[in-house]
Amino acid sequence: MSSLQRLADWTIVAFVVSTMLTMGMSQPLAEVVAPLRKPLAVLAALVVNFVAAPLLAIILVRLVPLAPAHATGLLLIGTAAGAPFGPKLAAIAHRSPAHAVAQMILLMGGSLVFMPLAVPLLVPGLDADAAAIARPLLLFMVIPLALGFALALFRRRWIDAVRAGARVVSGATFVALIILIIGLNFATIMSAVGSFAIGTYALYLLALAGIGYLAGAVDRDTRTICALAAASRNIPAALVVAGAGVADRAVAATLVVAFVVSLAVLLSLAWTLRPREQRRRADHRLAA
Repeated sequence: MSSLQRLADWTIVAFVVSTMLTMGMSQPLAEVVAPLRKPLAVLAALVVNFVAAPLLAIILVRLVPLAPAHATGLLLIGTAAGAPFGPKLAAIAHRSPAHAVAQMILLMGGSLVFMPLAVPLLVPGLDADAAAIARPLLLFMVIPLALGFALALFRRRWIDAVRAGARVVSGATFVALIILIIGLNFATIMSAVGSFAIGTYALYLLALAGIGYLAGAVDRDTRTICALAAASRNIPAALVVAGAGVADRAVAATLVVAFVVSLAVLLSLAWTLRPREQRRRADHRLAA
């Protein structure tokens, strides 16, 4: 493994841990739990992510002439929800981070149950080990988030400094991660140009965002969170499954391409879903 690849791996860890720590220290636990007490909203999120998402992946695989590795990658993505980027996207869209964290926790837990059941059915010969998927999620997401909630209870001055530092690390590593992922996998990304993979992945994410937006038709904030959560597929979890059970390394490369496509789509989507006044102010700052 090259030094840059190791750097990218550690950058992912630093981004996820710092983001979860920041979310835990910034959002009162009661506000995070509140959205999970709404049965209809919870049911809508589960149906969109664990019924509509895999069904849409199956439909696209059957309709679009994808290469076998691309088709397998799309099916794996269809089973994996609860990406760690959800709260960051909600922040970009100027929506409730607490609601985004609640959705992430719900969908992450759902993926731990759903993937071991669905993956062998969608991709015969491939198994999803729940323990292997849960281990990185617990270490890098659940524990830092819980630690953040615990630290926030102290209400000490140094907590503000820790939270500010974690927020800076989260923002810096997010930018570094984008640069490293694209730079290290540029050849793989270019090899997908001309195939149906990139367009199919983009179409899949946009369609899921649309379904999530309609399913969350309670208020604008809920619609935006549902749309971003639905389109934010848990590609790290899919990579765990692919790395453990797929002999064809092209599947892992396909998931990297999907990750890059999802970054482009989700960042654009989060920006588009910002309140109009927030977009106008940001445009004025850029123009100045």
